[in-house]
Amino acid sequence: MKGRDERVVVLGATGPTGIHLARTLVEKGLPVRVVARTEARLRETFRGLEVEVHAADLASVEAGRRALEGCRLAFDCVGLTPAQMELHPTVARAIAGALRATGARCVQVSSFWSYLPVRNLPLTENHPREGGPPWVRLRREAEDILQGAGAAVLQLPDFFGPEVHTSSLQNALVQALAGRPMEFLGAADDKRDYVFVPDAMRTAIALSTKDAAFGERWIVAGSGPLSPRALAALCGELLGREARLRLAAPWMLRLLSFFSADLRRFLPMAPHYAQPIRYDASKLEQLLGAQPRTPYPEALRATFEWLRGPRDAG
Repeated sequence: MKGRDERVVVLGATGPTGIHLARTLVEKGLPVRVVARTEARLRETFRGLEVEVHAADLASVEAGRRALEGCRLAFDCVGLTPAQMELHPTVARAIAGALRATGARCVQVSSFWSYLPVRNLPLTENHPREGGPPWVRLRREAEDILQGAGAAVLQLPDFFGPEVHTSSLQNALVQALAGRPMEFLGAADDKRDYVFVPDAMRTAIALSTKDAAFGERWIVAGSGPLSPRALAALCGELLGREARLRLAAPWMLRLLSFFSADLRRFLPMAPHYAQPIRYDASKLEQLLGAQPRTPYPEALRATFEWLRGPRDAG
């Protein structure tokens, strides 16, 4: 077993960001420990990949300390279901305690949510972080806890790509592939920026190599703002048939929410997903240089290929 100077731990490793991170780290020749709640899920997800499997409930401070023991660097990729969102601060406190106990450094993979409601564009790290619905406040609190423990906080746009099972764009791609209308909130020509998960995780790894990254927040930009109308046209070209577009009105979501507890929980977030958004990643680029991004046609093609293939629907 290699020493502490090299070992890296991926927390919440069975989610899309954790999977891509672990694979890329292994490709770079680093010894990697993958951590999630269920050992069987870890072994299935990383079958054939040379990683150390470690099952842990990361809401526990002691479990977090054991998960980080002997590692120089942790990536926090913990994602929680809509019913568990209130646990984000609890998990963050446990990880922060483990960081202090072990001396490990951390990159938290988070989202743009902590800046909601958006008041001005493009979004920068200086944008106010106040107000917003409960999910926003919980994610913001978790970020602040980990930043206070010295973590670098990486704030991603909406993401898509292989291994992603739900996101605003990924859901629309699933619909297009099935021949159903691609559903979006907002206007057909309002533009939002999306990031291809493999691109974002390469940026996360690059950030982890810079001492100046830690204790700071870093906004990540995607492959550029794109409207629902343009996305539908692009998907139609890739699929060789028309990709229809359907814009969901707020009243429609409220009606559908009667049949879905998760959708009821999401409703306070819906207005924010009906707004245009773009990101200013100049702070990140000053540290790392310009970050390569996969063009949308190539990234969408790779995502459709993964969606067509056999996979674990969990």
